Amino acid sequence: MRRELLRLVRPQHGGEVWKHNPTLIDFSCNLNPFGPPEETLKIIQQNLDYITNYPDDHCTHLKSTLSDYLDVPLGNIIVGCGSTELIKAFAEAFVRPNDHIIVCSPTYDEYAFYCQFMGGVVDRVPLREDKEFCLETDSLFELVNGGARAVFLCNPNNPTSRFENKNKILEVVEECESRNILVFIDEAFIDFLREGKSSSCVSEVQNHDNLFVSRSLTKIFSIPGIRVGYGVGGEEIVKYMDKARLSWNVGTLEQALACGLVGACHSYLERTVRFVETEKRRIYEKLSRIMGYQPVRPDANFIFVKIKELGVSSTDFKNIMLTYGFLIRDCSSFGEAFSNYIRIAIKKSEQNASLLEKLKAVSEEILSSGRKEFEAPERSISKC
Repeated sequence: MRRELLRLVRPQHGGEVWKHNPTLIDFSCNLNPFGPPEETLKIIQQNLDYITNYPDDHCTHLKSTLSDYLDVPLGNIIVGCGSTELIKAFAEAFVRPNDHIIVCSPTYDEYAFYCQFMGGVVDRVPLREDKEFCLETDSLFELVNGGARAVFLCNPNNPTSRFENKNKILEVVEECESRNILVFIDEAFIDFLREGKSSSCVSEVQNHDNLFVSRSLTKIFSIPGIRVGYGVGGEEIVKYMDKARLSWNVGTLEQALACGLVGACHSYLERTVRFVETEKRRIYEKLSRIMGYQPVRPDANFIFVKIKELGVSSTDFKNIMLTYGFLIRDCSSFGEAFSNYIRIAIKKSEQNASLLEKLKAVSEEILSSGRKEFEAPERSISKC
């Protein structure tokens, strides 16, 4: 057994509806509130006959579609079983024992997990509440100056929902490039932003050999059960990551569906951006007026909320909301400092309204009880 496994704990994620009740309204998973595009079922049905064949190991047609969509050469593109496989392949290709890896805190746990799996040492740049959880490049550069193998940035960041402008990100890329440090930018949620396309670093990979950008199709198209993501990077980076990936890592249906959706869903994407813009602002403003909640201004399709004033932990609060049929994201898994934070996704308008109503009622009951501990009324929750 690798000694690194002794101290590793698998990251926790949202979307655990299977673990509770399938009728729960799932606010823990940051997916497109409209659900999969209407073309999804038709594309799958048209390609069912091909599941008797092995998939194209090189994802040739999908890479060509992505190349046209992104306006980048084929040699700069790699496709993965979700963007998380690309995080793993990046770590396997480039992280050596005792290499220092820089990540933010809080952020997506998979970066640290796979780098530690390869023996890397993780250094964390704190994202501070008094700075609205924005990236402070001075703090990051202090660690960079001490030496590192790679820097991981999530933009917009999960779970804080904050988005950094392209100039700030490129400042990091260029500083790291001067020191021969790789930069991995995770843009899994950037398609939910109006300025997403113009602010993406995908267009910069040919200008910076140290840059790799990962993207997710499962979030924006609401297809988490269909595992497909892609990455764009310098040719040398992509070449070595391709050697590290699993063979036949993206199935026939996944490749066909990704090709069809990327090429035919422009109106769906525009409608999504418009809706998320309006709804996240509405929820943020209403939640800000409810006692006990301190939401962080969101940039992406989810909201990071401090609940310390309620006097209950985020784990207890999650369990309270489960009794009312809502699944929210307990953020204590991001570290002890965030044991009083939750994350809620943007859903359909009527679902958002129902959640806000229940959050208000729960807050009033907890605060009026005058107790640090609050027990929700017992209700049976059937499990799958």
